[in-house]
Amino acid sequence: MGREPERGARAAELAAVAFMVASLIVAGAALAAPSNAPSPTRPVAVRPVGTVRCVNSFDPACGPLHWVPAPSANQPTTTSLSPASARGVVGRPLSFEGRAADPDASIVCHWILYGDETAALIPAIAMQRQYGRWSTPAKRAGSYSATFTHIYAKPGTYRVQFGARSGNGCSNDYSPYGGENVSTATVTITAH
Repeated sequence: MGREPERGARAAELAAVAFMVASLIVAGAALAAPSNAPSPTRPVAVRPVGTVRCVNSFDPACGPLHWVPAPSANQPTTTSLSPASARGVVGRPLSFEGRAADPDASIVCHWILYGDETAALIPAIAMQRQYGRWSTPAKRAGSYSATFTHIYAKPGTYRVQFGARSGNGCSNDYSPYGGENVSTATVTITAH
């Protein structure tokens, strides 16, 4: 019976020593840590590996699109198509001059619709929305011009449309300085 109080005192003494050692370890870690480091007693938020970087992103998790720094005013894209009205004959070539310009963005896409269900230079478009912070691009003037020739197979009156888009991509502007414009012409085609 005399040994039980001795064992209890020894266990209490070991527990006190273990507590003091643990306290010293925690205190030493706190002193060694930089002042801006999280406290060892507070939970630390860990960013998972592979987390989306929300700069110039197409991930909806990045939130609404915003440009940094804020862009200045966007100048409009302009187009022209000449002649504005023309007459032609079935089976004979007819030419149009299309022009596009933007004072602060490159012309990245252009197309022409002849009004008879044929088209030229319509690019394949992959739609993607932008999310999160995007870096504002530098302003750079852009222009494009070309001559388009087409042969109509049937008589009639046709509405020709020439369009262009500026910015950094065809599916979206991908630029706060991008835009789109379409010009039209009327063509009358006779049998002879």
